[in-house]
Amino acid sequence: MIPPYFLLGTCGHVDHGKSALIKALTGFEGDTSVHEKERGITIDLSFSHLKIAERTLGFIDVPGHKSLVSTMVGGSFGFDAGLFVVDAHEGVKEQSLEHALVLSLLKIPCILVLSKADKCQDIEASKEAICAALKPYPLDILGVLACSVYDLKSIQALKNFLSTYPFKKRQMGLDLEQLFRLYVDRVFVLPGRGVAVSGSVWGGMVRKGDSLLVASLNQVVGVKTLHQHGQEVQKAGLHERVALQLQGVKAQDLKVGMLLSSKGYLRGFDRLDIELSTYDKDPLKHNQSVGVQIGTHKLNAKLLILEYPYATLVLDAPVFACYLDTAIISINQRVWGAAKILNPIVDLLKKPVKLPLLKALAQRDLKTAFSLLVRAHKKGFGLLSSMQRFGCTHQHALEIANTLEGVLVDSKDFVLYPKETLKSVLYTLKNIYAKNPQALLSPKSLNSKHSYISHHLANLAFHALAKEGFLKQEGGLWLLAHLELDKLQDKLQDKLYQMLLEGGLTPEAPYNLYDHLDTDRQMGDDALKALCQQKKIYRLCHNVFVAKSALDKAINSMLEILRVSGYLDVQLLKEKLILSRKYAIAYLEYLDKRGYTHNEQGRRTLKNPPQA
Repeated sequence: MIPPYFLLGTCGHVDHGKSALIKALTGFEGDTSVHEKERGITIDLSFSHLKIAERTLGFIDVPGHKSLVSTMVGGSFGFDAGLFVVDAHEGVKEQSLEHALVLSLLKIPCILVLSKADKCQDIEASKEAICAALKPYPLDILGVLACSVYDLKSIQALKNFLSTYPFKKRQMGLDLEQLFRLYVDRVFVLPGRGVAVSGSVWGGMVRKGDSLLVASLNQVVGVKTLHQHGQEVQKAGLHERVALQLQGVKAQDLKVGMLLSSKGYLRGFDRLDIELSTYDKDPLKHNQSVGVQIGTHKLNAKLLILEYPYATLVLDAPVFACYLDTAIISINQRVWGAAKILNPIVDLLKKPVKLPLLKALAQRDLKTAFSLLVRAHKKGFGLLSSMQRFGCTHQHALEIANTLEGVLVDSKDFVLYPKETLKSVLYTLKNIYAKNPQALLSPKSLNSKHSYISHHLANLAFHALAKEGFLKQEGGLWLLAHLELDKLQDKLQDKLYQMLLEGGLTPEAPYNLYDHLDTDRQMGDDALKALCQQKKIYRLCHNVFVAKSALDKAINSMLEILRVSGYLDVQLLKEKLILSRKYAIAYLEYLDKRGYTHNEQGRRTLKNPPQA
């Protein structure tokens, strides 16, 4: 059995002894860079671990300096719990309060560690004062321990607490937690091995050999190896620190803040509908500029208030956020509060519809949210992005959808329709057959004419009209009940031939003709094939079919141009016969295939003129 892994982070004011505490617990010297040693503060995130009592505790030591709060925020998103360190002698300071705000906004439980206890004359009074100062923030404090790095008994007491406390993975209970996500906090090159990134796993599992998507690059990369606290591992899961050695990407293309995820689930959007929250801060204003941070990804945004606390963030770059993700909001580089992301895929909905939707999403009432969205999308509401948008799998989304009244559920294409949409499709079909009694339709051809009509919805409509005696199905096609398929097929050939004749040298593409004739594409292709076999029409290239009389005219005209001008190219043919480039190329290549011309870099000369 793999021992449980919990990720803990040290937080608190600068010089309150966070790094010294980690060194006393793990023996790890966190402040290793020259600048950190010179300044005596943690500048970057540092990482260590402790294997104790059949569990592994990963530690992230975040900086406590005021100017480095965004680094602290970036490290905090993956915490299962925090070691909130306050100097017992100095008490709560400015960054103690800002870190307490972040922990409370991210709902991270914490162990309150009163450090430098050897310098405090009245530890109980200090504890009371510190707890009172933190009272405005609804912190989930798991325990309060006084420590000194010079008192080994106090360090051992903290170790005992960490080894026995029943920590839990910080989860929201969404299917989304099955989806692998990791925001990069470091990019580095391993000598002789290639590029690697590190971060904390937000969800799912990553394994050696996996393929992942670098979301903002839309680039797939391979995972060559995984490393965790200096050891190669086969996999890493929720809220675990991990370094990934990647293949298929260059180090210079990767940046801190980029998201790695499983392919096929997430799309980027530059708008997010949100719910704002904070403690002891003034409300934000409409159209205010704010800083936004999701994991290690930092960007700027304009805030559009809908009805406080509901708002829309207009971001300066796309983000790949998901339902109920938390974004930290800052003003002038100071933490203001948080934005709970309710709608990561923003619809163009009017306020009277959007507000009830956001309120339902805030309550995690997906049934009501689905009902509102279906009513707002008369031509169908898709569930393909259900993992990103609602935090649930397709199957879970369909289970919710099937409980809704007045809704048609297409479980194959994952689309929901209000029942009134079926009436609209019936009306559309009757109009088609009224205007063109020779129409030969299928679900596929109807979808090509009206993309919102899925195959499932089309079949419902066709069968409803068959039940009325209006249509019948024959050979996979739907035709008026009193007509015969073989006679319609003959008429289809005649109509196609006539339309190609009328098109002259530049007839429309076959699929456009099929749409005009309200016929299924396979049926149209069969008719074209028959006309080609009868040599009534000729295929010049993939999408260009012309009547024989038009082709003969084109050949004669081209040969005449060749005789007069001595050469022929695309530009000359466009000018002489008033053709688009597509048709000009098709006719020239036909001449080449017939052996009439010699082609040298696009310039044709007469090679073998046809005999009279």
